Amino acid sequence: MNTLSIEMLAKTASTCEACELHCGRIKAAFSKGDLKAGIVICGMCPGPDENQIGIPFVGRAGYILDRVIAEAFYKTNDDLYNGIYITNLVKCFVEPGTSLQKNWMDTCLPYFLAELGVLSANRIILLGKDVCNYLLNTDEKIGAMRGRSFKYMGMKTTCAYHPSYIVRSGGENTKEFKMMVEDFKRVF
Repeated sequence: MNTLSIEMLAKTASTCEACELHCGRIKAAFSKGDLKAGIVICGMCPGPDENQIGIPFVGRAGYILDRVIAEAFYKTNDDLYNGIYITNLVKCFVEPGTSLQKNWMDTCLPYFLAELGVLSANRIILLGKDVCNYLLNTDEKIGAMRGRSFKYMGMKTTCAYHPSYIVRSGGENTKEFKMMVEDFKRVF
């Protein structure tokens, strides 16, 4: 039943025209991972690679996210997403470097809430300032929020840098990458 519900949500998102972002959408990037996950990772929006493929975090930022998951949760490629569900708050493509507008997040929030309702997760990792500020109703900088524990919908919630920031900062050999790994470990 969970698979069908997520599939129906994804199908609905793929034809949504509630905001102007649908004009740039090739494929809505809804989710990937384990539908029985205890941890939900929520990014901001699909980039160009995700828009082409229809799956979140498949480009360079996806590579960084995979590396962070592997290091933080001691996973191999074979079980990388076991216990982890990955989604974005905004389901349609947004040009890289564009801050998310409130109306885009307002439009897609019901999808995210429905996802949480279908899943049995009890922990959330939020990626990036826009999503953290919107969902936690704050205006703090991501550097001040990262690594701290919050509550969202009654679930333990951790904020972390967005993997695209790590890509722009230099990748896996940066202090920001190591900080992101530590932030992910804090979700427990």
